Amino acid sequence: MSVARLAALLIGARLSGRRIISLAPELCPRAEDDAYQVQELVAARLGVKLSGWKVGASGPQSPPSCAPLFAGYVVKSPAHLLASRAGLNGVEAELALRLGRDLPARGRPYGEDEAWDAVESLHPAIEYLDSRFADRKAVPELALLADNLSNGGFCYGPAAADWRALDLLRPEAALLIGGREAAHAVGGNAAGHPKRLLAWLANHVAERASMLKAGDYVTTGSHTGLVIAPPGVAVVARFAGIGESQLTLAAA
Repeated sequence: MSVARLAALLIGARLSGRRIISLAPELCPRAEDDAYQVQELVAARLGVKLSGWKVGASGPQSPPSCAPLFAGYVVKSPAHLLASRAGLNGVEAELALRLGRDLPARGRPYGEDEAWDAVESLHPAIEYLDSRFADRKAVPELALLADNLSNGGFCYGPAAADWRALDLLRPEAALLIGGREAAHAVGGNAAGHPKRLLAWLANHVAERASMLKAGDYVTTGSHTGLVIAPPGVAVVARFAGIGESQLTLAAA
């Protein structure tokens, strides 16, 4: 598997706006490490800075996976992000953490409580999904991982008050498109409590010769599932007792 060739293909799709129609077998990652190498090479060759990470898992005991959030695509609510009318244009209501201190590499792994203590604030958020593949269901999961798990952008709302006292296992979430409720769930994040995800992410990033930094945002998975949002229509992620975030996709 050629990490460099897949990275070049993904970079070309990002810069041109043209989606990848098919992926040759020799360009498909064969292991998670291949996919993470592609993520790192794409970021390095684009020369982008990171403003955080997305992390999630399919269940409370399932292995997590992650991808970086590129600076410039991390925006404060209410916000606009450019989106192609031919793109995926998916949105998800999520809860995000903002770190108050660094979690550098060290000789022993971070435990859940220790990583959790590094969190400064909790935010209602919207992840914007925009695959570089024309049909993301037609490519292997590891190819999607290499493509930053289809991340296209991230919008965060105001910090929640007294967030450490909140029940983060079963928050009530709603996703509104143009003022109409498109999704609603209680405890909808399949990964469970974000504490486990944050500790895993801190150790994963440290193992790959980097670190989570103070000021980074970590968004922790969908509470409502993916909903398609047409450009020009306001999207609101609303969490009961936590707050809301608003994002409008602007047609490129």
